[in-house]
Amino acid sequence: MFEDVDTELKQRIDSLIKELEGRIIRAVASDDHLLEMATDLRSIPGISPVSNTMLIAEMPEIGTITGEEAAALTELAPIAHESGTLCGNGRSPCSPARDVPNGPGCGPS
Repeated sequence: MFEDVDTELKQRIDSLIKELEGRIIRAVASDDHLLEMATDLRSIPGISPVSNTMLIAEMPEIGTITGEEAAALTELAPIAHESGTLCGNGRSPCSPARDVPNGPGCGPS
């Protein structure tokens, strides 16, 4: 009984996914700017059609920013976490008298 429901539900979901994929493809193809972005992104090794579409949808600034800015937006860029409370190796508290990272008073004594 439930197997029939599961099969029907899966078929309906698959049908909706195909319909949405078709709409996305048509939307990108109908816009010169989006089509150019999609073509450029697809030329990058490792960018799948799904990644391509997600980048276009979620990062419309792609193509107008630097690689470093894109890495920062996607939180892929390394970021130093020296806010003044930790110094040197990132685990040692700074001396209140000398809160200069890696300076006297920072790190192990």
